[in-house]
Order: sequence, then structure tokens, then C-alpha cells
Amino acid sequence: MQSKVDAVGHITGHWGKWQLRTVLLIFLCKIPSSWFMACIIFTAPAPRHGEFFCKPPSEIGVHNQTAWIKVSHPQKEEKEDQEFTIDFCNVYEDAQQHAHHYYKYADSAQEPRIWEKPQHRNSNVIPCTEFQHESTYQSVVTQYDLVCSRDILVSVTQFFHLFGVLTGGILANHLLKHFSPRSVMLFGMITQIFCGNLTGHVASYELHVFFRCLSAVCCAQMYTAGGMIMSDITGGKYRTCVSTLFEQFWSIGVMMLPGLASFWSSWSHLYMAISWPTVILIYLWQWIPDSPRWMIDRGRVLEAKKILLECAEMNGTRLSLPHDIDQQLELQAQTAMDAPPPASWWSIWKGDKAVRHMICVHLAWSLYISVYYGCLLNIRSFSREHLYINTFFAGLSEMIGTFIGLYLIMKTTRKWLWAGIFNIVAGCFAWCCWLVPKPGVVSLDANVAMLMCTAMVSKMAISTSLSILTTSTVELVSQEKRKIASFSTICWARFWLLGAPFIGSTVVIGQLIPQTWYTALAVAGGVCMSLISSPRTHPILRPASPASHGAQNITTQFTVIDGLDNKGYEPSSNASNTIYAANTFRKLTTPQSNLPPQLMPGIWTTKTHEDIPPM
Repeated sequence: MQSKVDAVGHITGHWGKWQLRTVLLIFLCKIPSSWFMACIIFTAPAPRHGEFFCKPPSEIGVHNQTAWIKVSHPQKEEKEDQEFTIDFCNVYEDAQQHAHHYYKYADSAQEPRIWEKPQHRNSNVIPCTEFQHESTYQSVVTQYDLVCSRDILVSVTQFFHLFGVLTGGILANHLLKHFSPRSVMLFGMITQIFCGNLTGHVASYELHVFFRCLSAVCCAQMYTAGGMIMSDITGGKYRTCVSTLFEQFWSIGVMMLPGLASFWSSWSHLYMAISWPTVILIYLWQWIPDSPRWMIDRGRVLEAKKILLECAEMNGTRLSLPHDIDQQLELQAQTAMDAPPPASWWSIWKGDKAVRHMICVHLAWSLYISVYYGCLLNIRSFSREHLYINTFFAGLSEMIGTFIGLYLIMKTTRKWLWAGIFNIVAGCFAWCCWLVPKPGVVSLDANVAMLMCTAMVSKMAISTSLSILTTSTVELVSQEKRKIASFSTICWARFWLLGAPFIGSTVVIGQLIPQTWYTALAVAGGVCMSLISSPRTHPILRPASPASHGAQNITTQFTVIDGLDNKGYEPSSNASNTIYAANTFRKLTTPQSNLPPQLMPGIWTTKTHEDIPPM
């Protein structure tokens, strides 16, 4: 174990009231971030049959919409039920001339009552280029005509949001080298309000996706900087719990989104509703401290000391602060500035089983983060009438999965294997969606409930694996490689996440095609997880047997552990003076840490051999 000065950790401790307040406030940043990601479920719902049709030419005075649809749109046969329905995406090439023929009567009484049936015409069919929408809800689909061949542009808007998440994380990582985490958080909050409101009020589709991308960049800066603060001020099991449960507030935001969306009948108003609550976070920002470790690493000792004194005051540990706190903080700052350069990316591939672990963990990250978001957005394909309740249960299944992941992290030694098996079994259950009876056989409610059941069990397993990846990826490498390993896996995963929306677009082939693909990816991720192994996150400390207790006491007196000072040293009451003196001398002469040794009676004194009479 290398000697390391950690005065900040000794002062803050692993947990306290100060950490609890800070963590809860940072957790809130996840809620608006989840709203911006999942709002596409409600801002771009799939249009119902008949809510749009090809817009008639302006020079034709069409008042009978049903007549115009019958004249202009052909019919097509549905593959599933072999019934003929109107094809609203295409029109007859001579639809305008045909409409002129029937609509240019001076006297409406002379207008023919029997319309020519489209299937009897020999005209060519062409795609419609402009649509008229008759929907009670004003959505992105109705605003920018995102139907038929332009339906893929709904996935493109989500692509740009995820691209913003990728670039926002990289940008935040670079900003944190020069600006404090607290400042980066505030910058992200302010710009997110501005960009979020513009996203819902721009006139063109191109500007919409541009500002949606910027909004995602701002959200990524908020929770990236917040995650750094939480990691720096917590320790031990509490840091593990905080890192895992950070995603719970993402799920809480998903569960809140249906209630928020139910108050608005326009997508523009919904964007305002998810943007302005961040003003509350800006007000609460004053109680979020900066990272004392970030301050120390850059030599800003006085600012770090002020934060630490506030921590000690709130945690009730002010009286136990070391009297030489200034010297300890200066020493830690000097040690940080003299530290060697960070480990390179290539170093994470060196070591025992390093190549296998890194390949598997990178693949698992890319697979699970893609299916995690993809499965959530795929509930749009189940039923528009059940969109609100389905979104709520999707968030609930994510929360349950995260708790299962936390249990595996804290209580098991083979968490990777159990998570992999869970996903393989849940994936096989999700493939049973093909056995669900069609709405004609059972009611629509029963059909949607069974489909949701198959999908959400798999989503629960996916959330379990993602929580383990978030918390335990760094356990696969040594301490100095953890930062670059975490950065590498997250960037790799977010790059592949860009393709998740387009897997959802395969719903045009069939309703269950996206779920089948997402499940296959989850099962592949389960195989990768099963090939990873790492030590227990928090080993169990087993008490020593009574027979070896005496020997352990003697051994402990002669044990020197690098990096520990002498504050906790208390000699055994039954130890001999010879052993005590030898142990004391060894402790004082061995370079155990960079801190000055503790004063010892009879050793560090200005008097010389007072207890020995003069010769």
C-alpha cells in the first residue's frame, strides 16, 4: 500500500448530515435530465389512424374532408388482418384534376352523389409531400409533418439529444480541468433553461434538433459535475450507495413525466414545463458545496479549508479537527501537485485478465446503455391510449432493477455472474411477446398489459446490470487507472447509444421487432457480464478466533502499514515495556506517511535521560 496523504477524507469522513444534504440536492439534477431524454414519448406520440391526410391544394375549395380523402388516397391491404385500409401516405397522381372535376360545379345540387371508387382508377400513386393534421394534441409530429416517410425524423431528434449527451460529457470533463464542479453545474442549469425553452418554440425542424442537442449538453454538464462532487465528499459503502442510487432519481423523473405531460395539450408548453423547474435547482445551488478535493488538487487550500470547516460544523466534528489542519492540507496540496501524470488509456489493457475484462465491460456498457434507453422509448409502440400508465411502470421497473443491483453489489461476491444470468433469463421471457394474443382475440387492455409485462421484466434486469456497471467498472483496474477506465467505457457506450433510436424505428416492419432486437442485445450483454469477475466491493470483516486473539495482539504491535499515522496507537496493557519501547522506536523511525510523527513521552523531549542518575 503506498503512502498517501488524505487530510480531506479524514475531516469529512464517509458520511454525515453535510453529505446527506449535498447528495439529495445533486440527486435532483437527474429529474430534469430524464425529462429532456424521455419527453419524446409525449411530444411525438404516434398519430392515430385518420388524424392526418394529404393536404388538398389551396385552389380547391374542399369542405368535405371525407370526400377528399376518398378521392385522393388509395387503399392498401393490412398484412396482419387482411383488411383494406386507407393509405394516408400516398395519393393518386391525378388527384388534383380529379378533384377539380367533382368540385367545380356552380350549383352544389348538381354535384354527383356517387364518388368514383379509387380502386377503379388506373392513375399512378405518388407520395404525399404535405399533410393536414386533425389532432387535438399539438405535437412535434403535427408541427413538422413527421409522418410516413418523414417518421424517421422523430428518431433523428432523439439521435441529436443523445449526441448532445455524448459531447456534453466530454465537454464537462474538459471544463472540470479549469473550472470547479460547482461552477460547471450552475452554468449547465442556466443554459439548460434557455436552450430548453427555445427547443419548444423554434419554427423549423432544423433549429429544433439543434437546440435539443444543446439542451442535452447542458444536462450532461449538470449531472457530470454533480457526480464528481458526490464522489469526492463520500467514502466507503456510502459512496457505493450514492453512486448506485443516483440513477433512482432518473427513474423518479420518468415516473413524474406522465403527470406533468397530462396538464398540457401542446408540445411547446411541455418543453416549457420541463425547463423552468430548473430555476428551483438554481435557488438550491447555494447549499451545494464545491469539491474540496478539486480545490486541494489545484492548490486552493484556503477555499478547501472553508468548505471542510462547514462540513465539520454541520456534522458535529468541529472539536475533533486536527490542530495542524493547515499544514496537512498544504501537504496534501503539494503531494497532489507533485503527483505523476495520470495513467494512459493503453494502461487499462495491461494486467491479469485485463484484456478480457476490458473487452467484456466495454461491450456490456455499449449494449446495456442502448437497450436501457431504447426499451423506455419503445413503449410508444404498444398503445397511445396507455402511454401515461406505461411510462410510469417503466420508471418503476427501473427503480426495482437498481435496488436489485445494489443488493448484488453489497451482498454477493459474484455480482457480474448473477446479473448476466438474470438478463439471459429475463430476455427469454421477453421473447415470449410473440406468444401474446392479438387485440382481436383478447381486449386491447389485456394485450398491452401482457406486452408490458414481457418488456418490463427485461428492463428490470437491464437496470440491474447498468447499476453494477456504473458502480463496479472501476473495480476491474487499479486505483490510478480508474478515472481513465471510467471515461473510456462511458464515452464508448454513449457513442453506440446513438443508434438506439433507429432500432426503435423498425416498428414500421412490425410492432414487436424493436423489442426482439433490444432483447437480443440484452442477452448478448448478459453473456459479456458473465465473463467478468472482480473482488467483492466491500469485503466482510470476520472476527478472529479466541485462540489466535493473543497472538494477533502481539503481531499487531509489530505491524507497520504504510500510509497510516500513529493517532490510533494504543499499547496493550499486558505488553512488556521492552515490546512497547521496540514498537515505539520502530514506529518513529519508519517513514510511514508524509505527516509529522506524533509526540511520544520519553522520546520527543528537550530533557536528556532524566531517569538516569549522573555518572
